Amino acid sequence: MGLFNSVETACAVGAVVACSVFAGPFASTAEASLTATLSAYSAGRYEQCGFSSALAWDSTASVDLFSIRAFQHTFTETGGPAQGQFQSWCVEVFQGLDLGGTYTFDVVAAEAAPGAAVAPGPMGAVKAAAVRDLFARWINPATGNVNGAIGDRDAKTSAFQLMLWEISHENFTATTAQGILAQLSLSSGAFRASISGATASWYDSIMQSLGVGGFQSSAIEGLTSATAQDQLRLVPAPGSIALLGLAGLLRTRRRR
Repeated sequence: MGLFNSVETACAVGAVVACSVFAGPFASTAEASLTATLSAYSAGRYEQCGFSSALAWDSTASVDLFSIRAFQHTFTETGGPAQGQFQSWCVEVFQGLDLGGTYTFDVVAAEAAPGAAVAPGPMGAVKAAAVRDLFARWINPATGNVNGAIGDRDAKTSAFQLMLWEISHENFTATTAQGILAQLSLSSGAFRASISGATASWYDSIMQSLGVGGFQSSAIEGLTSATAQDQLRLVPAPGSIALLGLAGLLRTRRRR
């Protein structure tokens, strides 16, 4: 049975940065790798979660639960052409990250995340289709935050992260994204969570929204590492590097 190594394997969240630019649904990955520092946690909550990689999607065998950060991450990229900050979401619960730690990630298609270093391994095309729909409906491409009011952000962010774990970590037998929706459950299967209150309410809203009117798409990519927790993020918009550079140039001219 695979269990969380410790509470420190938790995911973290990042604050929104005004100069960050996020992608629309059809941008493409531009970098083969990047180096970035985990610079902040922001919206989200600690939730009681567990994962046992060997269990079938409908198993009711017991799984130990731990208090885990269901947050979003803010990274500051320090290596590669796209200097600046970005936000990401945890897609691998068996490895951890340290606040202030610097990591080198391979940039891969969403289907190839998480990497194969630890369970659950790459999500593949079917899960990725469900995850793209999740991002398209609930993440604002202009800010990188969950959609909606600031007052709802902690609970909604936590619920979003839990749904991402459920999709990416569950051992579904379904062969379509629509089939996955019928097998979602936090009370059975490989990934478990015990949630209540606003988090539970938003989780239910997220679950009920998926696939409605057809599956939507969002440009997302994976960040994988053999030694650090793997991530998903919106693909950076092609103009983001130029805009960051322009902002720096304007600041320099104003100082003169």
